Amino acid sequence: MSVLLDACGIPFDPRPLIARWKQGDSDAIRLLWEHLHHQGELGSASFAAVPDLVDLLGALDQPDWNVYALVATIEEVRSLKGEMPPVALASAYSTAWTSVLPFALRDLAGASEDKLVLSLIAVIAHAKGQHTLGALALCTEDERQEMLG
Repeated sequence: MSVLLDACGIPFDPRPLIARWKQGDSDAIRLLWEHLHHQGELGSASFAAVPDLVDLLGALDQPDWNVYALVATIEEVRSLKGEMPPVALASAYSTAWTSVLPFALRDLAGASEDKLVLSLIAVIAHAKGQHTLGALALCTEDERQEMLG
C-alpha cells in the first residue's frame, strides 16, 4: 500500500504520531483519534495503525486506556460496517488482534479505573468476536442505563 488515508480520506501516516505518543506527547493521542476515527469513518491508516498500537501496549510501563479504546473503536466500526482492511494490511491487522488479547487479559487483572476497565473489556470482546458486547463496553454508564430503561 503506497499511500495511507485517514478517516477523512487525507494522506496520513500514523507511525510518527504513535512514536510521539510512546515518548509521552499527550497531544499525539488526540491527533490519532482525529485521524483514525472520524464520525464513524475509518481509513486505510486506521487499519495500518492497529499493529503499531498493539506493539505500543507491549512497550508501556502502565496500560493506557486510550490505546485500548482506539483499537476497540477501529474494530467496532470495521465490524459494524463490514469493512475489511486493505489486502496489504489484512495479515498484520489480524495478527495484531491475536496479539492484543493476552495484553488485555494481563492488564485487566490489575485495572480499576473505569475507562481502562471498559476499554479492556471492549478489546477482549472484539478479540473473541463478540462485537456487540465490545460496542456496549465503550458506551458511557448513562448510555448503558438508558438502554436498560
